[in-house]
Amino acid sequence: MSMPRRLLASVWISLGVGAAASAQPAESFYRVNPPDFVPYSGVNNYQNVGASLSGSDSADVFVASVHLPPGARLTSFELDACDTAADAMQIQATLHQCDRFGQNCVSVSQQTVGDNAGCAEATEDLTLQPTTYVNDSAHQLYVYVQTGSTFMDIRGAVVGYRLQISPAPATATFGDVPTNYLYFRAIEALAASGIATGCGSGNYCPDQPVTRGELAKLLANGLGLHWQ
Repeated sequence: MSMPRRLLASVWISLGVGAAASAQPAESFYRVNPPDFVPYSGVNNYQNVGASLSGSDSADVFVASVHLPPGARLTSFELDACDTAADAMQIQATLHQCDRFGQNCVSVSQQTVGDNAGCAEATEDLTLQPTTYVNDSAHQLYVYVQTGSTFMDIRGAVVGYRLQISPAPATATFGDVPTNYLYFRAIEALAASGIATGCGSGNYCPDQPVTRGELAKLLANGLGLHWQ
């Protein structure tokens, strides 16, 4: 039995256009390039040539902000760097989640490229850790990197993430979509975001076919389409 078109549209938009057949949206990646970093502490002399960033001593720390979509779940953190000298020092990157004032920071992941490792990457799978969601109204994300010496340089950092549907509320918005309904969370997410308003009289009518006009409204609201 096929899924009613109105319900299919709800799940399709909630998961992201084209992702209805997938259990979850595909992983996306935000890359922090060397020019995105600025000196944070201990930096007296450094080189930033676009493709790489290097400091002069072990006290050099650089920082860059990370901008992800609200509600995204962090999935991975990667450091790309080069260490070309056997000097017992390493290059280290830390992904921090701080409050809106840039304080009370918590380390989400810390990656290190080893001594004399050449150009290499170090990656951590964050899906194995407690869930970390992006909340732009309460948190900020930063990458801090300590370069170590002139024989080390930053080639970039990569933060992986997946878009998520909002957590389901405790009570139902629509009389015909109870909390134990299979697609309750998806429908509630659409209602809370103003994408779908139901069919009237406090109901959503999940089994009712959707017209081309209703589909246009759902897509336009969900994608934030506009014209001038």
